[in-house]
Amino acid sequence: MYQQSPGKSSVVLPGVTNRESQCARVQKMVMKLTVLGSGGNTPTPLPTCDCRVCTEARKRGVPYARRGNAVFIHDEQVLVDAPELVWETLNRAAITEVEYVFLSHYHADHVLGLRALQAVGMEEPPVTTFVSDPPTLVLSQQTYDRAIAGNEVLGMLAEQWADTKILADGETIDLGGLRVKHIAAPIEAGGPNDISGFLFEDSQNGGTAVFISPDENKRFELGRLPELDLWIKECGYFRETPEGDPLVTDVAEETGLANELRFDESLEQVRAVEPDQTVLTELEELYRRSHDDYQRLADQYDELNLTFAHDGLELSV
Repeated sequence: MYQQSPGKSSVVLPGVTNRESQCARVQKMVMKLTVLGSGGNTPTPLPTCDCRVCTEARKRGVPYARRGNAVFIHDEQVLVDAPELVWETLNRAAITEVEYVFLSHYHADHVLGLRALQAVGMEEPPVTTFVSDPPTLVLSQQTYDRAIAGNEVLGMLAEQWADTKILADGETIDLGGLRVKHIAAPIEAGGPNDISGFLFEDSQNGGTAVFISPDENKRFELGRLPELDLWIKECGYFRETPEGDPLVTDVAEETGLANELRFDESLEQVRAVEPDQTVLTELEELYRRSHDDYQRLADQYDELNLTFAHDGLELSV
């Protein structure tokens, strides 16, 4: 089981009792991550909504309130995804440097915060060109075509405020002590590889392995994954509220949700891969579950070492 550090929202992965395993784990790089935002396309609280979850979130704030889905890897100053309010969540987590921005796909709730590239690469006063040391924007060709080349505003931002690196499926990039492999998958059956997952591994000792696939997990080829210390993945949608009230109709599941992952399917993926620890994110307001509801739900899957993400969750692997 993981341990919560006193006074902090942090998770330390469980140790092992076997002496050889302990020695092997000592050789691994300790990777530190922060979940900047744990929400999805519908963050919590949702404007104009007066449901119990949104009402509580407005009153109590984090961890009941959720900003858009984003993760920060401290080791090499890596931001994964740029939702609308990533500017706010970077400030909230006191992040002082961002060297890389990885994009998992082109959907609005994962790219509309790219204006933060300006803040990250801004020249200190007195300014001359305004651009100082822009971060590297890492993404697939599909994401580039849809989110950057196909969008005049985001294209201008990326051109001026980022050094862009296109990663092909299966390609790796070295970031200091980390090696990152791009694992792509289609969103729709038979479609192009529109979704990207990123496998972060200790490039020096061949140890720690973390896979970050924050959304659209339905069609990843799980056999491509190695043994994982941590998987940060999409939660999947729920058909009912905790009280048993329907959240979606059969028509919705046959149309708009046809390519979306259900929560029970997400659990099947976790059981198939067997990571040491799983953190579920992309927790939509639509699911009508509070932070406390997720805590109780996690207790039902104790054998999976499962955590539902919340904003500010700190992880050490």
